[in-house]
Amino acid sequence: MKILMDADCLIKLTKAGLKEFICQNEKIVIPGIVKREVVDAGKSKGHPDAQLVEENIRHGLITVVKEVTLNHVKGDQALVAMFKRGRYTAVATDDAKLIRILRATEIPFVLPALLIYSIYCRGLIGQAKGLNWLDKLSPFINEEEYSVTKLLLEERP
Repeated sequence: MKILMDADCLIKLTKAGLKEFICQNEKIVIPGIVKREVVDAGKSKGHPDAQLVEENIRHGLITVVKEVTLNHVKGDQALVAMFKRGRYTAVATDDAKLIRILRATEIPFVLPALLIYSIYCRGLIGQAKGLNWLDKLSPFINEEEYSVTKLLLEERP
């Protein structure tokens, strides 16, 4: 899948220690403004996640695409515009405001926990590892996202 990812999702996957594997098994793309939000602003504030994301960009695990116009003040706007112009499968986010925008514009989205489920469904990880990863992600996601993904992981043999 070719997935556009918002800053929040990228940070959550990084904090949970899952970003590298997901980036190795999905084509992850971020707009330049998301890179600025996560890496540039993060480094200036001393966030260690920013350095990890920057290394992934440098090693080609995350692709940064410059926005065609510089009118995008926020990452949400850039994600919607890029999805409409590009060939992407979905936007990865669990930001409620962005999800409302995506639903209104009929853009598919995937929650961070469901990226784990997708990898599990393709046989890249086993059920035990999927549940373990979900537990690592659980401090950063809401209870509903956690519960639904756990049920999905537990129901497949």
